[in-house]
Amino acid sequence: MATPRPIRTFSILGPDGAGKTALVEALLRVADSRRAAPDGSTARLDAEPEEKKRNFTLSLHPESFEEGGRSFHVLDCPGFAAFLTEVEWALQVTDGAILAIAAAEGVHNKAERPYDVLAESGRPAFAVVTRLDGESADAQRTLADLEASLKVRPLLLQVPIHPGPRCRGLVDLLAMRAHLHDPKGFARFTEEEIPPDVREEAERQRSALVEAAAESDDELLGKYLDGAALDEEELLRGLRAGTAAQRFLPVAMACAKSGIGVHELLELAVKLFPDATAREVKGKDLRGAEVTRRADVAAPFCGQVFKTTIDHFAGRIDYLRVLSGTLKADATVMNPRTRSEERVPHFYRTDGAQNVEVKEAGPGEFVVLVKLKDARTGDTLCDPAEPIVLPELSRHTRPVAYAVHGKGGDDKAAAALHKVVEEDPSLELIRAPDTGEMLLQGMGQAHIEVTVERVKRKHGIDISLSPPTPAYLETITAPAKAQGKFKRQTGGHGQYGDAHVELSPKARGEGFEFEDAIVGGAIPRQFIPSVEKGIRGALAAGPLAGYPVVDFKAKLVYGTYHDVDSSDMAFQVAGSLAFKKAVVEARPILLEPIVRLEVHVPEEYVGAVLGDLNSRRAKVQGMEPLARGVLVRALCPHAEAMTYDADLRSLTQGVGYFTVERSHYEPVPPPIAQKIIERRRAEGKVKGVEE
Repeated sequence: MATPRPIRTFSILGPDGAGKTALVEALLRVADSRRAAPDGSTARLDAEPEEKKRNFTLSLHPESFEEGGRSFHVLDCPGFAAFLTEVEWALQVTDGAILAIAAAEGVHNKAERPYDVLAESGRPAFAVVTRLDGESADAQRTLADLEASLKVRPLLLQVPIHPGPRCRGLVDLLAMRAHLHDPKGFARFTEEEIPPDVREEAERQRSALVEAAAESDDELLGKYLDGAALDEEELLRGLRAGTAAQRFLPVAMACAKSGIGVHELLELAVKLFPDATAREVKGKDLRGAEVTRRADVAAPFCGQVFKTTIDHFAGRIDYLRVLSGTLKADATVMNPRTRSEERVPHFYRTDGAQNVEVKEAGPGEFVVLVKLKDARTGDTLCDPAEPIVLPELSRHTRPVAYAVHGKGGDDKAAAALHKVVEEDPSLELIRAPDTGEMLLQGMGQAHIEVTVERVKRKHGIDISLSPPTPAYLETITAPAKAQGKFKRQTGGHGQYGDAHVELSPKARGEGFEFEDAIVGGAIPRQFIPSVEKGIRGALAAGPLAGYPVVDFKAKLVYGTYHDVDSSDMAFQVAGSLAFKKAVVEARPILLEPIVRLEVHVPEEYVGAVLGDLNSRRAKVQGMEPLARGVLVRALCPHAEAMTYDADLRSLTQGVGYFTVERSHYEPVPPPIAQKIIERRRAEGKVKGVEE
C-alpha cells in the first residue's frame, strides 16, 4: 500500500487570532514531539517574513504526519479576510474542516465569512473552541456567540472541566468519561469517572447530543423514540448525517499550549471525517466527456496542485494532493492545461519547513514537487495514458486594484509580479486599456501589500503602489458646428483641406458616429475618410482635461478642395481642426466611471456604512436581509471607491466585505470637475486648437 490507513485530510480555518496555527503545531507535537515548537508557538509554520512581521498566517501551510498508525494531512488556512480565497482552495482538496474559535475572544462577526465559505463547500466539519486556559475563557459565552453570529445550532461533543487557567480537562460526551489533564506531559490525560461538579451539565449536554443525532437518521429516531439507548457508533452515524445536512455544528474543546483536547481532535477527525479513499474524483477527459474515478491506489493517477511558490534559488515548488492512483518516483505525468508531459524524478512529503523524500504517495497524501516546468496553482497532473481535467479552483472578482510602479523600471516589476501571480491565481496583473497603467488586482489592500513585500524579498525589486487613475471621459451636451481649414504653401505643391463639421450629442454609451453628408462633390470621395480619420485621431484628447471624447455624432456637411494641393494628410488635419473648434462650443462636460458595489455588512454597522456611502456620492439602490447581516447595493463613482476596502474594514472592525464591477458613466459634478480640469491643465495635459 502506498500510505498507511486510515487517511484523513482536513483544513483548519477560522478568523485571524483564533489560534489555528498554534493548534496545528500542537497536533504535530502530539504526533512527534521532535518536530513541533515545544512552547505552543507558531514560529515553525508561520515561517515567511511577511507572516512573522504581522504575526498571522498569510497562505496555505500543508502538514503531513502520522499518529497511532494513521496518516493525517492538514492545511493550516489564513484567517485574514483578504486571503479567504485560499480557504476555498483548501476545502476543495481536503475532505473535512475544523473551524477554530477562541474562547477568550468569543465568535463575534469575524467567524461569519470563514463559516459561510465552509458551509458552501459542503465539507463535513466541526468547530473547536481554543484557548480554554485563557484568563477570560468562557466556553458558554463562546457557544452563545457562535449560535447568535453563525445562526447554527452548536452541539457539544465535550464539556470543559473548569475553563480558564485552572482547566483540568474535558468530559467526552460520546463515551461519557472524563479526560483529566496530566501536567507532567503534553496532551497526556487519565480517563476517569466524571467529576460530580460537572456531571449534571455533562448529562444535560449528552441528552441534547443523543436527541440531535437521532433526529438526523430515521432509523435512529425510531430507536430513540422506542426508548432504546444509542451506542457510540450510532451516535457518530447520526452526527455525520446531521453535520452533512448542516442541521447543527458539533463543537469540541482544546488548548494548544497545554495540549488539553488536542489528541481528542485527531480522534474526532477519524470518527467524523471520511477516509481519503472514500472520495470519488469527478472531471472531464480531453474531449470534454465526464469522467468519474475512484480514489483507489490501483486507479490511474491524478492529483491537483493547490499551492505554487517560485523561489529565487530553489525554483518552482508545487504542492499537490493525490486524488486517485499512486504517484511513484520517476513517473511521467501529464498537465492537461498545457498538454505537456514531464518526468517526476523525486518528490517529498510536506512537513512545514522540512521535507522528507518519499518513493510513492497514494490518495489523500500531500506531496511536494520541485522544478516542474509549467505547473501552477489549480492545475491537474495525471497519468498520460488516462488523462483527466479536474474542476478548477474557485475564482472571484478581485475588488481591489492598485497602480504599480517599479523603481527599477516597470518591465522588471511586471516580470516579477507575473511570477507571483502564477503562485496566487487570486491576483491579476493587467494593463488598464483606458489609462495605460499597470494594475495589480487582488482580494484586499493587505493582499496587495503582502504581494509587493514578497516581490521585494524574492526578486529584489521595489514596487510602489498608488490608487489607479479613474478613466474619465468627456462628451458634449449641445449641437455645434465649425470649419477646419488647413492651408500651407511651401514652395512646391502646398497643402489644402477644408471641412465643415456639425457635432450632436448621442445617448450615453453609444460611442462615436461619423456621417458623410457631402453633396455635389464639394469634397472628393477619396478625402471623406481622411476627414473621419482626422476626427477620430482628435478624440483621444478632449478640450476640458485631455480625456477621450465619446458619445457624439460628427456630420461632414461641406468643404472645399484644391485640384493640386489637396491631400489625405491635409483633410485629416482639417477634420481634426473642425472637431477641436466645434467641441469647445458644444458645451463639453466631464464623465466619470461608476462602479456597482455589493456590500455585505452586519446589521449593527449598516448605519455607519450607509453614511459612508453617502459621503462618497454613492447612490444606494437597495438593501437585502441575509441569514447573517445585510447586503447593500449601491452605485458609486470609481474615484470614491478606490479606498473603500480599508475604510470598510475600519468601519466594520474587519468584518464587512464587498464586490465591485464596472457599471456605466455619469457626469462629474461641476465643482469636482473644475478641480480635475485645473489639475490636468497644471500638469500640461490639455492642448489648444492649433491652426
